[in-house]
Amino acid sequence: MKRTVLLSIILATAPLNAGLIAIGKHADIRWRWDASAGWTCLVIDDGGVEVAHDPQDVYFPLSDKPYAGFDAANSGARSIQSTNAAFAFIGVQPGQPFWRAVQGTPGNGEAWPGIENNQEAGTFGSYIPADSRVSQTNARPWIKVSLVGYTPPPGNDGHFSLWNTTTGKPPTVWMSTHDTDVINNYYYSEGSHTHMNWGFSSLGVHRVSLKASAFAGPGANNPTGESATYTFTFAIGAFAQWQASHFSASELDDPLVCGPQADPDRDGMNNRIEFGFGFHPRQASMVPIATGLGLPRMSLEPDGEVLRYPRRRAGAQWSPLAYHPRFSRDLSTWHANGVTTTTADFPAEQAALNAVWEMVEARRPADVGNDGRGFARVAVE
Repeated sequence: MKRTVLLSIILATAPLNAGLIAIGKHADIRWRWDASAGWTCLVIDDGGVEVAHDPQDVYFPLSDKPYAGFDAANSGARSIQSTNAAFAFIGVQPGQPFWRAVQGTPGNGEAWPGIENNQEAGTFGSYIPADSRVSQTNARPWIKVSLVGYTPPPGNDGHFSLWNTTTGKPPTVWMSTHDTDVINNYYYSEGSHTHMNWGFSSLGVHRVSLKASAFAGPGANNPTGESATYTFTFAIGAFAQWQASHFSASELDDPLVCGPQADPDRDGMNNRIEFGFGFHPRQASMVPIATGLGLPRMSLEPDGEVLRYPRRRAGAQWSPLAYHPRFSRDLSTWHANGVTTTTADFPAEQAALNAVWEMVEARRPADVGNDGRGFARVAVE
């Protein structure tokens, strides 16, 4: 007896948002003040030629590769928390990982955000802040940057911190969402350019909201007032970067749109599946983003059952996923008994995929009495 199963798929159109622009290199957050127009803030991508971006249009990518000092070709953003209590402000236990945009030269493709101001000299009043973290004893035209909001990855009790390190000295902690004793302000001078460590306690999309203020002078008089709030997106790890590249700034705050279980294009594949097999989350189509990617395919061959599928290469840099092939005779039980899994590079015509993807074959030997039926699936977690 044959049973025919009809699979109906309803495809709904969805806006094809382009997502955010990745700035995986040196960039500066530039605040400027004008007496008539007030404060403005731009992210300056200075990769040879300066390009100015609205902060809501860009994100800072950080990988899950281990930090390797000044080995720029191999260094990543993942560090291990020190046993030194002076670093407890980061918000993770000693020996546990955290991720940072480093104060010094980063790795290849890692974000290296600084803060700068190209204001004309004499715009702001010079004074000495009543803040022990400001070590200069001469009055300067200070700009104060204040942390006014932080959104960790959805469902994650994450933390953000900002600090400077000097060899042989304790860290100077400017901001911390974990240590409530820290006053969340950072000071830098008019016309200056600085770098610091931006730390995060987990993988995922982190959103950091800042404001700037200063005094028009003379001294600490005639406050400029605070700038508007500007939010900066840090995408840590492969899935977070995939989210940031496909969803708008506001959508990144909504797990019902960008979360792993969400299906914003309503094509029956949630974001985890789209990410795991190479689909576009804003295009309601079963067509993958490149030839060679796509959903698993099963075949019954003389020596058994074969399940073929693309997989993001093992290693946290590219894939926070685990793929589990399973086989069944009757759809009631699934197992991996006797299954062997092999991987291979894509052929020359698809070689561009090999940096991130690999081909997988999962094989299960033929059973005695094989009746020509078989089922297979891949669980992605």
